Parts: sequence; C-alpha cells; structure tokens
Amino acid sequence: MTTTPEEAPTRPSMDATILIATLLTGAAIFLLRDIIAPLALAAFLLIVVSELARRIKRAAPSLPRGLTLGLSLAVIVAAFALISWIIIDNLTGLLANAEAYVTRLDSILATIGDRLGLALPPNIESLLERIDLSRAAGIMLTSVQNGLSATMFVLIYLGFMMASRRSFGRKVAALSSKQEGFGEAGDVLERIRSAVESYVWVQTVTGLMIAGASWLVMWSLELPQPLFWALVIFVASYVPIVGGALGILAPALFGLLEFDDLAKPLVLLFALQAIGVFVGNVIQPRMQGRILNIDPVVVLLSLAFWGVLLGATGAFLSTPLTVTAMAMLAEFKKTRWLAVLLSSDGNPYPTKPSKRVRGR
Repeated sequence: MTTTPEEAPTRPSMDATILIATLLTGAAIFLLRDIIAPLALAAFLLIVVSELARRIKRAAPSLPRGLTLGLSLAVIVAAFALISWIIIDNLTGLLANAEAYVTRLDSILATIGDRLGLALPPNIESLLERIDLSRAAGIMLTSVQNGLSATMFVLIYLGFMMASRRSFGRKVAALSSKQEGFGEAGDVLERIRSAVESYVWVQTVTGLMIAGASWLVMWSLELPQPLFWALVIFVASYVPIVGGALGILAPALFGLLEFDDLAKPLVLLFALQAIGVFVGNVIQPRMQGRILNIDPVVVLLSLAFWGVLLGATGAFLSTPLTVTAMAMLAEFKKTRWLAVLLSSDGNPYPTKPSKRVRGR
C-alpha cells in the first residue's frame, strides 16, 4: 500500500511525534533508572577498560589481547581500591578531630549570630537536638546498602559485557552487511567510542592537573589531609561545570574549621578557583578541540536532564550520554535537526565536513 502526498505526514506532525517519543523514552528511563543507571556506568567502564587495554597493547605488542584486558581491568580495580583506602583513612582522621571541629563551628555560628543580631546564637548541640538521629542513621544505612547493591550490579554488568564483546561485534557486522539502514552502525559505534574515550582522557588529565596544583596549594598552606581533598577535587572534576566548583569549595570550607582566621581560607579559595578557571578555560578547551562538539548550554542542560533521570550516575555520565544521543540522532534525517541543536557549530559530525544521512 502506497502513501499518497495527501496522506504523507506533515513536518509539524512528524516533529510532534518525535517530541512525544522523546518524552516517553525519558519517562521509561526514569522509571527504570535503577536498572539503567548501573548498566550505563558499566558500559562507560567497559570503554575505559578497552581503551586502557589498547594503550597497553601498543606499549607491549607481544602481550595477548586477553592479558591486556585483564591488566587494564586490574588497574581500574586497583585505582578504585586505592581511592577507597584514601577516603576511609582520611575520614577516620577527620572523625578523630570531630570535637575540635564542633567547637570551632560553634564559634563561627556564634559570630554569625552576633553579626545578624540574633538573641540566641545557634550551636551544634541545639541543632543536633532537632535531628532524629535514628531516622538519620536509617537513611545513611539505606544509602550505603543502595550504593553497595549498585556497585554489585555494575560489576556484574561489566563482567557480562566483557564476556560478550566479540559476539556483539559479530552482530553489528551482520546488521551492517544484511540489514537495510544499518550500513553505518559500526561507524556510529566507533564515533561514540572515540568521543567517550577522548572525553575520559581529557577529563582525567585536566582533573589531575587541577588536583595536583590544588594539593600543592593546600600543602603550602598546611591544610590537613591535602591528599584527601585533592582526591575530592579530582573525582568532582568529572561532573561538568558544577562538579569542579563544588570540589574546590569543599576544602575552602574545611579551612574555616582548621584555621583561626579568615585569611588562609580566603587565600585557599581564591587560589583553587584560579587553578580551576585557568585549566577549565585555557587548557581543557585546547585539549578537547572539536572532538565532542557539544554546545556549552547543552552541557549544562544535559547535566540537569540526566541528573533528574539517573541521579548521581546521570550527572557523572551526562556528557558521554549526550554525545551518544547526538551521534544516534544524526544518523536519521527526521531526527538530525535535534543533533544539530545539540552540536556546538551546527555540524553533528565534528570529524567530517559533510555526511549523508538516512531518510527513514
């Protein structure tokens, strides 16, 4: 049965259909976020492991491919173990000085109360009396259990993904050669992989720059646990825009509890902010170049969008997920306009000047 021109869907109706499909997809992701979030994180880790394995293979060509994958996975696990050890060790030290921090915070709150003209300046004890500690402990325990459960799901997904890598490649090859409309499926996946790997590389290198310089500043100002706070800044740098700002703000606020005057915390805040601004606005754009080609406004909106849908995992993976969506939308003529809006310069194919799209 052929469709006459009168029966063909108009552009507004087609755009409305695409919009409705997008909203329904978002609703489905939100409802299934407990399943999709660890799956997305496992896919992200698989790309990181694969890229690290390729780098090991280039450095040592004689090593078998399976051994390079095992070594890269061991490096990732060792990195997570080291990060966990640093966090636990330093949190233990912070908790050991909790009484001194409470006294200092009481003094700060009393000063603020005096400045604001409050009759009864607040203190930590009065604030704790208003908190249901049993309920707070239950919430914290639930959060820890959910975190452990999510970690287990991520590891399970990652194991199955690594085991099915070759079969997945054969499926893509079969679709590319036998199914109409999938002729460039391999190119799309390769573009997504390359963009995500480049994003991880840039964020890791720039995050290490910021964390290293921040550690030097904190060490010179004699801030306790500078390695811990440098690690906080490094991990936070993977969250676009707001992550770096919050990571820099944390040690500066901690400085208020450690130092007796405001001079050192202010110097610390301005120095860390200067490091973040310089790396984020001078070095990072030159390293990224046109690899991602995402509009800065879209980066901010994607952070909020994926954060709402997938929580902390969505905020962490907001840029890779947006890159993936842009690459897939650009493959079809009816959705290419969405990819154009997401891109920085109107060309959703940053590595190619022009490209045919499918008209399906």
